[in-house]
Amino acid sequence: MNLARASSLLFGVELLNTVIGFLGTVYFARELGATLLGIFFLFEATLYTMATVVDFGLRGAVEKRISAGEDPGKMFGAAVVMKLVLIVVVSLAVLAIREPLAAYVGADLALELIGVVIAFELSMLVIHVLQGELRVAQTAILHFLRSLTFVVVAVALLQYGYGVQAMVYALLVSYSVLLVGASLRVSTPLSWPGKYHIKSLFDYAKFNGIWGLGGHVYNWMDVIIIGVFLSQAAVGAYELAWRLTTTAIMFSTVFARVLFPQLSAWQADGATEKVSNLISDAMTTSLLLIVPSVVGVALIGREILGVIFGLEYTIATAAFLVLMVEKLPQAVNLVFDKAIQAFDRPKYGAIATVVSLSMNIVLNLLLVPRYGLVGAALATLLSVTVNTVLLGYYLGRLTTVTFPVRDVGWTVVAALVMGGAILGLTRVLNVDTPVTLLAAVALSAVVYGAGVLAAPSLRVKVLDNLRSLRG
Repeated sequence: MNLARASSLLFGVELLNTVIGFLGTVYFARELGATLLGIFFLFEATLYTMATVVDFGLRGAVEKRISAGEDPGKMFGAAVVMKLVLIVVVSLAVLAIREPLAAYVGADLALELIGVVIAFELSMLVIHVLQGELRVAQTAILHFLRSLTFVVVAVALLQYGYGVQAMVYALLVSYSVLLVGASLRVSTPLSWPGKYHIKSLFDYAKFNGIWGLGGHVYNWMDVIIIGVFLSQAAVGAYELAWRLTTTAIMFSTVFARVLFPQLSAWQADGATEKVSNLISDAMTTSLLLIVPSVVGVALIGREILGVIFGLEYTIATAAFLVLMVEKLPQAVNLVFDKAIQAFDRPKYGAIATVVSLSMNIVLNLLLVPRYGLVGAALATLLSVTVNTVLLGYYLGRLTTVTFPVRDVGWTVVAALVMGGAILGLTRVLNVDTPVTLLAAVALSAVVYGAGVLAAPSLRVKVLDNLRSLRG
């Protein structure tokens, strides 16, 4: 498996995916306003809470078993059977709490919620089967198609006055498209499972599910708590700031998805030295775009939110910076997470998750009422840092973990030089229009890129990756 080629292909398509999603989000933010957008984000938070319960580690379990070549057809069948049972149980629970759920979200969308959960869960299961077949790059076009479908359908329905429902129906259609597209590409046959296959998935999923719950808490707990204590407009502003920070970590996320099957295969073959070296290189790659992003947001974060989305969203400026800083430990966390999964040690991830999950919930409940959006961001930063430290400790018990101090240190120096360039630009130019914001971003990219390429070790890695892409 060529990691450079696979990750670059995935990154290229993911970049298009992000551009489409970003432009759509800008349109939705200006068309709906912070309050209505906040209602949709609360719907999404509820959706992914349901999905976490329905899945509870099954997707990761089936990907691991299929990548290891363990009765792939029957493992696939076992996952489908278990997932359908969980969907029925959770759907009945949603119907039972329909009224209080509508009061929390701001609209009665229970039936739509059940429909989207079904489409989401089944489509993502098939996507993980494709990843287990070491065909990660092929999933990229499917994710792009889903995002494009979502934006096109949502924009069209908004023109007919559907409001928040336009976004909800667009989600349903887009995940249905993803399900059909992924099903047509998967090569693993769907076979009736035995008790062994169900037990095998359960044994992995029972720990992986706790791991997945931690991921859900990381992504949505702050939004859920903000929805309880603050306004829906605050939810909208905070979530937009969060989503902007996820664009910076996009390549890290994509690389981690490509990383897991390769680490899993090498670990199964006993190639421990290769695994250790890849983990170290992956940390450098994962942090490459995060370090300069922190500097950029620290200097022109308010301008970024105001110019792109509108002044009503600048209430999240301070939270925006904290969330960007949080992406530093998160970038390393992505690598450690996939490495521990590759070693088939979900228990370690589960322990780290229980600790950080508990911290996240408690800190959100304590900090959001007192410090608002900044409190929510701080809760996320602290809990992710603790989770990363714990994962690093457990990974060190499985293999040698060497942090690339010199390479990362050079990226810090390059980012600081970039920050000086931004300060110089802001003294002669007000960053208050799309054109001036683009100029600031372009200057940052040129200065930081030149700084990175000036480092011999980083330059060698970049050139090696380019050769891998051509070869």
